[in-house]
Amino acid sequence: MSTVGDPTSVRPEVSAHELITTTRAVRLRLDLERPVAPELLEACVADALQAPQGSNLMRTEFMVVRDREKNARLGTIYREEFDGFYRGSEVGLFKRVDSDGKHAAQSRRTRDSAEHLAGVMDRVPAIVIPCLTPRLADGDLLAAEHRLATVYPTVWNFMLAARLRGLGTCWTGMTLGREADVAEIVGIDPEAVEQVCMIPVAHHTGERFKPAWRPPAAEFIHWDTW
Repeated sequence: MSTVGDPTSVRPEVSAHELITTTRAVRLRLDLERPVAPELLEACVADALQAPQGSNLMRTEFMVVRDREKNARLGTIYREEFDGFYRGSEVGLFKRVDSDGKHAAQSRRTRDSAEHLAGVMDRVPAIVIPCLTPRLADGDLLAAEHRLATVYPTVWNFMLAARLRGLGTCWTGMTLGREADVAEIVGIDPEAVEQVCMIPVAHHTGERFKPAWRPPAAEFIHWDTW
């Protein structure tokens, strides 16, 4: 395969600006019945690897799981973590109180869609687990920051590439507390490989996405001094 994904699989009507402002965390609109072709997933990974690589070190690898039985087991872990950890978390959406009405409304929609994903994660047609190799060294925070700075753009490139091919994705760290259990299911060596997140991937239902509500950019900018 070429070093970039097949451009004929990309939807040409999506502009660059639309792409970056409408690539949403897709939970409610995942098509659970339609398989995702391996060629599409490979094309997304090829595009993902075009992201800037720190020191030109290719450290991000992708575990792609399409086996229904394995995905069902991964979905069970996801749901257990959602019910046991996320619902009770002080920073999660079930206990958080937003003072701004628009922010609160968006948070409720996000909470409801997150609950939906927990209920169907075991049925998504593909689960992608981006990984970092070799594993991060315990206690070396500076090295971790540098190495993860390469992983994150690569994974986001994957999600953008998926959006361009009519696929919905959602970045979640829900299963990181069960990393060893996930590793056992998919054959990852937990001593050598660091799981970064988990991404359900499916064709999305519906036709369009729109930008999410966000506060004004001016509230997040510090000019010349904090």
